[in-house]
Amino acid sequence: MARVLGFLFLFIAQITPQAIAVAGSTEADAATHRYQSVLVLNSYDEVYAWTAGELRGIRDVLSRRSDIRLRIEYMDTKNINTPEYFEQLRDLYATKYRDFPLDLIIATDDDALRFLRAYRDTLFPRVPVVFSGINNFGPKKVEGFDLYTGVGESADFASNMRLALELHPKTKRIFVISDDLTTGRTVRREFESAAVAFQHRVEFSYLTDLSMSQLQEKLRALGSDSLVFYITFFRDATGASFTPEEALPIISEASKRPVYGTTDFLLGHGIVGGMLRSSFNQGAAAGELALRVLQGEPVESIPVITESPNDYMFDYHQLDRFDIPLRQLPVGSIIINEPETFYYKYKKLIWTVLLLFVALVAYIVVLLFSIKKRIRAQKGLQAIIDSAASFLNIESYEKMKSAVAVQLRAMLPAVEHIDFFKPAFNPSDPAVWSASADADKSPDSGSLGGDGKLLGYETAELFGRSALEKRSAFSSRELVAYLNSAVFPENLVYVRGKTNFDDLDRDLAEIFSSTVSLTLETIEKHKIQESLETARQIQMSMLPKLFDSFSQENSVDLFAFLIPAKEVGGDLYDFFSIDDDHICVTVGDVSDKGVPAALFMAMAKTLVRSAAEGELEPSRILQKVSKELQRDNTQAMFVTGFLGILNKKTRRLRYANGGHNPPYLVNNDGRVSQLEVKPGTILGAFPNAQFVSEETQLNPGDGLFIYSDGVTEARSTQGALYEEERLETALEAHASDSAQAIVEAVIDDVRDFAKDATQSDDITCLFVRTI
Repeated sequence: MARVLGFLFLFIAQITPQAIAVAGSTEADAATHRYQSVLVLNSYDEVYAWTAGELRGIRDVLSRRSDIRLRIEYMDTKNINTPEYFEQLRDLYATKYRDFPLDLIIATDDDALRFLRAYRDTLFPRVPVVFSGINNFGPKKVEGFDLYTGVGESADFASNMRLALELHPKTKRIFVISDDLTTGRTVRREFESAAVAFQHRVEFSYLTDLSMSQLQEKLRALGSDSLVFYITFFRDATGASFTPEEALPIISEASKRPVYGTTDFLLGHGIVGGMLRSSFNQGAAAGELALRVLQGEPVESIPVITESPNDYMFDYHQLDRFDIPLRQLPVGSIIINEPETFYYKYKKLIWTVLLLFVALVAYIVVLLFSIKKRIRAQKGLQAIIDSAASFLNIESYEKMKSAVAVQLRAMLPAVEHIDFFKPAFNPSDPAVWSASADADKSPDSGSLGGDGKLLGYETAELFGRSALEKRSAFSSRELVAYLNSAVFPENLVYVRGKTNFDDLDRDLAEIFSSTVSLTLETIEKHKIQESLETARQIQMSMLPKLFDSFSQENSVDLFAFLIPAKEVGGDLYDFFSIDDDHICVTVGDVSDKGVPAALFMAMAKTLVRSAAEGELEPSRILQKVSKELQRDNTQAMFVTGFLGILNKKTRRLRYANGGHNPPYLVNNDGRVSQLEVKPGTILGAFPNAQFVSEETQLNPGDGLFIYSDGVTEARSTQGALYEEERLETALEAHASDSAQAIVEAVIDDVRDFAKDATQSDDITCLFVRTI
């Protein structure tokens, strides 16, 4: 046992170093692949506000992922940017990152990109680059370079100058402050390009190669027609260096005129503001592009963002110093250093509350003064509601006039006189008005006079306005209520008060006249509905219904059906025996609607039967009917009709057409075809109308389908017509059915087609089959 334990101990001792080495290698590999390494190469130093803003934007976006490690380098090229210095940085980074692989490089501003163009492929081969803050980005800045994308930076000088000239319209000269460093020269060229569009309006002077003291002296001498644009001033003519945070307060204090800038980190140090480049926005945009590359999207497929993410930003202290109103700034502008006083912070809310309070007080006052009127209005409205129902039960015109006068007197205070008038042909002429019997003849009220000549001009004008505009009209002590009714001839109600009428009186009178008009309209509609129902009953009562007994007696199969439209029309059908061998069938359609059409239909049906007594020639029957209908036809109505006479024994059909739809033949083998008929003349329109008899031979089982145009002209909810083609299909589908089944099938198919569409015309079908 001891020897075995010894052997195991020796074995473990031998494999442990190897196991530890393997484990260490695995952990190292995991650590290598767990994180993605990103180098942020900054052109300037860490205290430069622009660089700090860019870095803050980059970190804000990349912090969304915990597997990204940032390495930060500052090239400090604001202080030194010679070729020898770039070579020294190359050697430094070569040593520093020799054993540190990178997944991505973010370059901020021009010098960092220029450095990577020269040394990226030597120091960091094939590592993709995302840049930000590159002034006036163009192809030349990346010539001979690949695997890059980024965000361009450009100052919107045109927008800034346009805004500055709007805020200071008297400006004639603009002084531009810049230095002679790389960035200063680049940005100045941008400014000069944008300034070309404004040279016709202002003169530009460039303050360069000056010491700080000389610059201060220039600024103190500025006139009231001048403005200042700060571009860059990191080094003066003496070689002294300044950060913007150091230079701008000195420049702003010396300048008697507003100083405008182009970069957000300058805000709060002496510039008014303007359309400013945002270092944070630049960094954040670069961070978003970096995330896309780190997630595997090829860097060469991501286009460069050339539109600089700028914003309108202003410093409240400078706005206040130069009396620039906030309302003149662009909508959505960002303002810093706004006062922290309660009134300033909540000025809008305070004024809103005050205005609301004043409005509420005014409303309460008005409401208190309106309570009395409201009570009177409620009583007046209740009286109108109560009277509306009672008007429906009034039996005569005179009683209606009396009831209207009583209600007006009860509703309006201090009424002196009420009368009823009917409008004349020329309402504006005082001489044409005629008064009816006075509805309120009190001894001391007087009368307006039957010929209307006692009407004054203003009163006549009131009548004329009411009649012409068809609405109630008012003056101080007079009103004319307009009753909109064709059955109420004296529909202008004149009311004269002892005192002036107020707005409430006018409103009540208007509501009352509208209510009476509606009541009269309801009564008239009720009468019309009764008339239509009477016409419908006339129409339906005139139609024969004994289909079975007629069919048995005459050895045929016959059925007919009529569906009246909402507005009663004048369709008709009829069938009867002429003698032992012949039966007559007919379908017609009167041109008009309502009671006149129903009566005309009844007359046409009666004339057909009368003319067919002992007559077997269809054309002569229609000629007699047409002649009688045309006599004394003052309303110029007419009938379209088809009339057929069938010989029951020979099955010979003779027929004539009076401008009606051609019927259909339904053969015993299921074929359906339209009967060939001559159009013929409509009945009742012409005194000497002529008609032509035609004939066809029917076989046992053949049938004839006669219909009115209400079938084929039925419309769907989309406005489509039923038409003949669908009718033929329905007839073919039921060709072997009984006469009743065929008619009902066609009616059902029309209803299914129309669905909820309103029926605009009568629908009539008649089918007769030989046996």
